[in-house]
Amino acid sequence: MLTVTLISIAFHAYAQQDHTPDTLKKVDLSEVTISGKGNNPDPNAKTITSKDLELYQAATLGETLSHMAGVQNSYFGPNSGAPVIRSLSGNRVRTLSNGVALSELSGISPSLNVSTDMANLLGIDVYKSSASILYGGKAIGGAVNLKDNSIPASRFSKQLTGSVTAEGSTNNGYKQGFDLNGNMAKHWAWHFGAMNRWNGNIRIPGNTKAPIAYDPKIDDLTQTMAQVRVDKETIRNLSLYPYISQFVLDNMGNPAWDLTEADLYTFQSTSTIDGEIVQNPKNDKYIPGQDPNTPLSTTVVKGIYDYAPVKRGVMPNSHAHSIATNAGATYIRDKFYAGIGYRASYSYYGIPGFAWYESGYQPINIRSQSNSILLESGTSSLQFNYLFQLTNDEELSGSYESNRFNTNRHVARLEWKQKPIKLLKGTSGIDLSAVNMSGRGAQRYLPDNKSQDYGAFSLQHITIANQIHADLGYRHDIALRRAIPGNGYKPSRGLAGGKLSPRNFYLNHFNTALQWDLFNIAYVKASYVHAERAPDINELYAGNDHYTIMIEENGDDKLHKERSKTTEFGAGIDYRGLHFLVNRYHTIFNNYMYLAHTGISRSGGFLVKEWRQSDTKITGWEAELGYKSTFGKYCNWELSSFFDLVKNSNVSNDPLRQWAEGDYMPNMPTSRYNITGKINYQKIEMNVLFDRYLEQQYLGKNINPEPPMPAYSMLGARVTYRRKTTSYYLSGNNLLNVEARPQNSYLKYLAPLPGINIALGIKVFI
Repeated sequence: MLTVTLISIAFHAYAQQDHTPDTLKKVDLSEVTISGKGNNPDPNAKTITSKDLELYQAATLGETLSHMAGVQNSYFGPNSGAPVIRSLSGNRVRTLSNGVALSELSGISPSLNVSTDMANLLGIDVYKSSASILYGGKAIGGAVNLKDNSIPASRFSKQLTGSVTAEGSTNNGYKQGFDLNGNMAKHWAWHFGAMNRWNGNIRIPGNTKAPIAYDPKIDDLTQTMAQVRVDKETIRNLSLYPYISQFVLDNMGNPAWDLTEADLYTFQSTSTIDGEIVQNPKNDKYIPGQDPNTPLSTTVVKGIYDYAPVKRGVMPNSHAHSIATNAGATYIRDKFYAGIGYRASYSYYGIPGFAWYESGYQPINIRSQSNSILLESGTSSLQFNYLFQLTNDEELSGSYESNRFNTNRHVARLEWKQKPIKLLKGTSGIDLSAVNMSGRGAQRYLPDNKSQDYGAFSLQHITIANQIHADLGYRHDIALRRAIPGNGYKPSRGLAGGKLSPRNFYLNHFNTALQWDLFNIAYVKASYVHAERAPDINELYAGNDHYTIMIEENGDDKLHKERSKTTEFGAGIDYRGLHFLVNRYHTIFNNYMYLAHTGISRSGGFLVKEWRQSDTKITGWEAELGYKSTFGKYCNWELSSFFDLVKNSNVSNDPLRQWAEGDYMPNMPTSRYNITGKINYQKIEMNVLFDRYLEQQYLGKNINPEPPMPAYSMLGARVTYRRKTTSYYLSGNNLLNVEARPQNSYLKYLAPLPGINIALGIKVFI
């Protein structure tokens, strides 16, 4: 009924703006600059326009951005994915809307998808280097700024504009949406939009689990990550032991020693009993003269069983349903505007994994609701944004509530763009946020808590002779973290956040950059960034089963702030359709926070992990090459490619980290290359993309050595036919229908990428 209602309203009201269906696309992202509200002077920002989003929009933000050099998708199943920028994600990559931070639970738990209506976006700014000067410590690894039209910043060219979109697909369900924009009276503009998306369980080309899950040599920790139980028996070769321990014979029934028959057999000829040395009896099963390399025991695997039944060709529990609504109105004068907006979203989706609940393994589901009120106003030099957000995030065992968090957030930001003074221009501002979180449920992994963050910044830009550009920025933050014990919260028996002590952090950030433009066709640049990040609430206070990611998560309230020092060098050419750039970056993290293995697993399939700190080095390369041209009067074409590589190395001399994680952090993005072709002939546009993900060479450990996932190739294509009032399109993803498992996905043993999907859609303009 909602589907019919959305389409009916849209047609009867004659409305919208540019929006496109949501598909799991594998397509390259153009990097261009647009003007409009929320635009930022930071040259590190790469902007994806609304036209690009029509082509590349996917079910998750991580998948939408994953075809930009240096950015990959965290992939926590097909319904949850966040951007991974140069191997960093979570609390190190900040997600914003019009410069204001969104709900940060998506940074705390990778199972929680960023709650936003992707079809209502005007563009996305991506900061691939640290954006901490503008957005604070939680942007130490970059930022993603979603620019939407909930509050129009200007009146529209027509009294009423809009569009309605509908899409159906073979392996990704369906989606409908509409977007209306219009003018009222002399000084008012308004916006109203909504979308509805649904899919059932997604098909895959093979088994949902990786082959290692059914390998008889699988180790105990990988068994837990692959959610299998191995029925095995270890048989000792008793013929290798010449003696039987007299001490064990005498104490077999003594509960103080807890001895078994496995302890009877020994290579020692004597035992010590009550201080006396006694002769051990000979083992009548001993066979002398055997090969010294003969194993002492043999393990017999009787069977390998899944926690819960799975079916070949189907990704279990991969269903999803989401609804979003957004509306706003703005009062606009020549040099001033002020507006109010509202956003609401609801999503219910599955995680392709299972966890023990009461009497059996249950599928893991997520239910999220969000309501936001927005205020925005601006002049030629000042802009003010305010967000009040209420969210309700539930982690479910099947349909039973295991964990629930209610969060309210107040976020405010004031920016001042100073008038240029000779060679100098810049932006300064302040921002603040206050977050209150309360929870309930038998599996709560966080106590009730409060966080407050205050920041002041200035970013200045100097241009000399239109060729030399210099940037200088500074920011100071104060971060307060408070845990509130009680309200039914019971911590685990692990580290569990220590004493839940209150913490205050004082953070400083500064950067400098220099760029030299050569003959208006090329440039060389260098930059240095010092950034700091305070531990977040989960890193400090977590202490129970984090149900949806299937681990017992333990924080440490004594963690220190994290520091990074990044140097980056780059060069580029843009000449007569030819585009080339290359970047080399090097980051040293002091007190890098990471979720470490302990080697312990609990009943119910939960690995025990705890937040630790040690030094880390991140290095990488990014290179892009493209050429665009016109053929004849009506044909435009473009061919482009990129390559990226990143290493996240252990430089800590920490024996505990070396034992558990090894020389490199595990679960890191692999190197890859991309080739994209685009052609536009009159009303027809065609896009073809090929992505090649290489086998990981820089492997870490999960106590045991991390196995590499096989290399894979992804092929996608889209054909669009545009008319004046209607646009039709046919798109395909994973056209090779390969089994693809991203190395950086925590679910790589449980869920590959979706199989082949063909989508057909229509967009009608008013």
